[in-house]
Amino acid sequence: MGLPDSEILHLVTSISRELVCLHESDGTYLYVSPNSEKIIGYKPEELIGKNPYDYFHPDEKRLIQERSHQPLLRGDENIHTTFRFLHKNGNYIWLQSDNRLTIHPNSGKKYLHTSSRDISEKIDTEANLALSERRFHTLFHDSPIGLVQTGKHGYIDEANDAFANFLGYQSFEIIGKHFSEISADEELEENLKYRDEVQKGIIDNYSIEKQYLHKSGKKVWAYITVTVLRDTMGHPIHYLAQIVDINERKKTEKLLLENNDQLRAITNSLLTQNKQLQAYNQIISHHLRAPVSNLRSLLDLMKMTDNLEEIREFENHLEAVTENLETVLSELISTLRIQNPDNYKPEPVKISQSFLNVTELLKGELKDKDVEIQADFSGGDTIYFSKEYLDTIFLHLLNNSIRYSHPDRKLRISVESFSIGTQTAISFSDNGTGIDLERYGDQIFQLKKTFHRHISGKGLGLFLIKYKIESIGGKIEVRSKPGEGATFLMYFPDGRETL
Repeated sequence: MGLPDSEILHLVTSISRELVCLHESDGTYLYVSPNSEKIIGYKPEELIGKNPYDYFHPDEKRLIQERSHQPLLRGDENIHTTFRFLHKNGNYIWLQSDNRLTIHPNSGKKYLHTSSRDISEKIDTEANLALSERRFHTLFHDSPIGLVQTGKHGYIDEANDAFANFLGYQSFEIIGKHFSEISADEELEENLKYRDEVQKGIIDNYSIEKQYLHKSGKKVWAYITVTVLRDTMGHPIHYLAQIVDINERKKTEKLLLENNDQLRAITNSLLTQNKQLQAYNQIISHHLRAPVSNLRSLLDLMKMTDNLEEIREFENHLEAVTENLETVLSELISTLRIQNPDNYKPEPVKISQSFLNVTELLKGELKDKDVEIQADFSGGDTIYFSKEYLDTIFLHLLNNSIRYSHPDRKLRISVESFSIGTQTAISFSDNGTGIDLERYGDQIFQLKKTFHRHISGKGLGLFLIKYKIESIGGKIEVRSKPGEGATFLMYFPDGRETL
């Protein structure tokens, strides 16, 4: 024997998650399902005969009347409403209801049928999400720090005004660009490497210093921190980058480095000048004092004799001492002169023409020695230097090659130029007697140093060459072995900006 319909209805509605109610046309409860206490806190008997308008939130009574209740009575078939209902515990909960009009088949009387469910948790979640989104939107766009959100492929989805202003754009101008379009090439490879590590799940965030491309075309420095948002499978969805402007700091660092380099250069220059002063003191003490003393002694001896032959001998000695004194004075004047910046006037100098001038000057001696010369200046024929200085350098090097030629072979000299970055280099090589660099390497460019005792020399030429080149920021190197000749490499910087 089956259950009565009333018992079946009671069983079904008691286990349902929805509150099922039947109302008079004015809303008065006629039937309330037995699960009401679980949903709204009231037992069915507490609601029967009462009107739900007494439980609706005051702000929503009129809306329910106008948008749900009246339309149902006019014949609308099904209306969905969402509203707040007063729970027995005193708090309002959110209900979502399906509302229908039911007409009794015999009497034709109108009834309202409602089926409601508690959606408070959903509403709270959505409200919290909306609040979080509003907060994020506010923090994102009002942040004084640049913020950028990109998709997993690197295209910019959102950028705040702080970042846009940093690059000279309006924020809408950046949306849709790939981050590489506004990144300088210098740090882009490092940036891509870290993004690849994020993509593979090796890291979740990274921080680097990088340069961006300003709308004006200039490069600006920033410190960026990139974090990643992943989906439930661990795949990247969005990247959020925080960008801090460090352009002024970088300018300051660069200026400090330049100042340090300048101070270092000044320090080195002072050390060099100090060494030169020591050399000058040595010349004065050893090379001026002796000739002057000899002159005084010879003059005293001449006063003590009337012998004509002795006087003439003393005169010959005086002439030799005077010539030696003139040589020392000439050396002093030359070494002091190259330190005076007023004597240096840079100009475009043709290397080939300078070398030709000097070889013409030494034409007789070169021919007499049967010197073979190979010259190639196709690697760069112009330097910004002093024509007088370059002529002097070639003159000293050619004279040294002739003076220190090997007695057992024909002298060959090779001169060529080539470019190294912004510098022009000149290589001067010979196959002469060479220099023992292991023994004399630290002295080769010092004043009054000679390295072949059987050949006379003043020890001034290489000293002058070194300081002429270093006076314009260049440098000179030497490569040599005894008996195998020597190669001098001279580097001249691009001096056009000093013109």
